[in-house]
Amino acid sequence: MQTNNFKPLWRLVTLLAVFCLVIAACGNDDDNADEPPLAAQATTAATAAATANVPDQPSAPSEPTEVPSEPTPRTQEITIGAISTLDGPFAGLGDFSMHGVKLALMEYGGVLDGSGTRDGVSGASVAGVPIRLVIEGSDATPDVAVEATRKMVEQDNADIIIGPLSGDEGLALKDYIRDIPAVTLVNGTSASQDLTLRDPAPNVFRFGADGAMWAYGVGTYAYEGLGHRRIATIAEDYSYPYDQVGAVLTEFCAAGGTVTDRIWVPLGTQDYSSFIAQIPDDVDAVFFAMGGTDAINFVKQYDDFTGQAIPLIAGPTAVDQSVLTELGDRAEGMISSGPVVDDSGLANFNAFAARLDEVFDGQTPNIFNVYYYIATKSALAALEMVGGDISDGSSAFQAALTDLRWDTPIGPVYLDENRQAVVDIYLREVQDGAQVTIDTLPQVNATLGFERDSYIAKGSFSRNNPPCG
Repeated sequence: MQTNNFKPLWRLVTLLAVFCLVIAACGNDDDNADEPPLAAQATTAATAAATANVPDQPSAPSEPTEVPSEPTPRTQEITIGAISTLDGPFAGLGDFSMHGVKLALMEYGGVLDGSGTRDGVSGASVAGVPIRLVIEGSDATPDVAVEATRKMVEQDNADIIIGPLSGDEGLALKDYIRDIPAVTLVNGTSASQDLTLRDPAPNVFRFGADGAMWAYGVGTYAYEGLGHRRIATIAEDYSYPYDQVGAVLTEFCAAGGTVTDRIWVPLGTQDYSSFIAQIPDDVDAVFFAMGGTDAINFVKQYDDFTGQAIPLIAGPTAVDQSVLTELGDRAEGMISSGPVVDDSGLANFNAFAARLDEVFDGQTPNIFNVYYYIATKSALAALEMVGGDISDGSSAFQAALTDLRWDTPIGPVYLDENRQAVVDIYLREVQDGAQVTIDTLPQVNATLGFERDSYIAKGSFSRNNPPCG
């Protein structure tokens, strides 16, 4: 990875729903050297067409046991089914997600049916074809997500599914949707690396980074920028933190660093003292991967137990905008990386932020509303490219999605051969209670810049993979 110049600047972000648990949200390529550069003046016809068909931002701005049936063909309208965690302890994150879906539909003439999360949007259309929105909720478990999606596909005749939110949900939906080629899944925030990296489904698309990509740059910066040589990690014991820890260690160990201990915390833990006690006192830093109230509780207990004598390095959702204010001064100086940052200076981001606040009073951009917005708008743009015609079993629509590239609120995006986004990631530091960008890492791919075949051959990230010692 090449190191870029550091550009400090940021504004404080506040969100009303600090209680929301971000942990469920995230789950569980070679350098694309042959890809054309991402620029507004792309020279290929596909790039020009895709860009032209994405409307400008507003100035104000368990795997099923039976083979699913094909949805009934229709031509008079297109149905989009949106799924997120609208039930259970993570319902607040589902609220954010649906804000993103609805904002995108409003750019195509949609009007809110009401102020509730499950209220839909009426009046949206693409190329004269009406768009119908169906909303279903999950509780972040794969079985519930599959059943909710099955209902949308087999009863509501959904042509396109936007979502889900958590990584394990995403893997389950990939297996379900794969058997229904005319239905297209455009991922929300499920960040499981293997949703696209291994055994991809041809009708599954992800226009955002995966969980490993979200942590890109941290391992290299810890070694080269901060001079750390020995670190410990502490993270929750499920798929998404495996990807975060795996990404950080892949870079850190490749640079010459060593991980002394990997400490895994069961989900639902409230007292972290016994785990904090396992952290050796001869490491240079501790990388922790948690989110939401778990991150808040851990940081507070870590500070009380250790006085933060050993600095913390954060996973991308450990200092997400939705929880940062609750951490307060305890988060000062924490390094992290992630896909969303407020001080990028991007006009599209500023327009999105303004429109979000206008429609959903007091809301500010976070991973969930941004990623669901990008997913929905990408689907609508590709529909526009094919004149709203999916009568060929969505073949042309899915081809348009594959070729789509556009400047999103968080930077340019295009898809690799597995229909996984190549995107910008931001290296960040908490300063005065706010995230400040210290580096923009452009065109991060699914193999973190490592040679594709060798990277994939090392296997999925897990409790003990990658090896590093």
